[in-house]
Amino acid sequence: MKKNILYFLITFAFLIFVFNSNGGEFIDEFSSTQLDNSVWEVKQVGDASYKINDGKLTLTSPKPTDGIIFYYKEEVNQPGFFFEARVDSSGIVDSGYVTTTKTMTPPEVSNTYNALRLGQFRLKSIGWLVRDENIQEVSNGNVLGGMHTYKIELGKDNLKFYFDGNEVADIPKVAETRFFSVSPDPYSTDYSGEVVIEYIKISAPWIVAVEPAGKLPMLWGKIKNEWR
Repeated sequence: MKKNILYFLITFAFLIFVFNSNGGEFIDEFSSTQLDNSVWEVKQVGDASYKINDGKLTLTSPKPTDGIIFYYKEEVNQPGFFFEARVDSSGIVDSGYVTTTKTMTPPEVSNTYNALRLGQFRLKSIGWLVRDENIQEVSNGNVLGGMHTYKIELGKDNLKFYFDGNEVADIPKVAETRFFSVSPDPYSTDYSGEVVIEYIKISAPWIVAVEPAGKLPMLWGKIKNEWR
């Protein structure tokens, strides 16, 4: 009887923590050779591929008829969400993206995919630019090679963009829901190239990260959302 009461109290306290937390974060540093399919989804076309080696995820699109997009698979519709990726874009031939999109689509021809894009970092091998929800350029900068941090913050009425920790753009939010992704080539006919990702960090008020030993943090936020 005492064991049952103790179990109930521990469980109750844990649920209070989960449902009243101010939020948390989790980070995938790609320490495993396998992706966690409960968190990420890869859409690829042709000979595009991905691999994890030495704690880094590489997305490769070797020719224009290939394409690959790496998605955080949960659709986001609440403010306070942060998506941060540390990326080496030096292998991009044309353009890559740390972006938000209306749907979680596979790589498409450009005139189809362009209509699905929302606010974004557009990445080049030696630079970046920020585009608003209508795909108009609002800010740009140079890249000196190596890893750099790209972060998008979803607010109530806006999106903020940060490059290497510095805010570089603040744009009005048009779409209410979106998916977040990274890609060296989201097209199936136009572009090619490669990006290397050191880590991706997700944070939000509804996420509570519980990190079992040697495993990726569990997304208790999904449980929380089902009770809203």
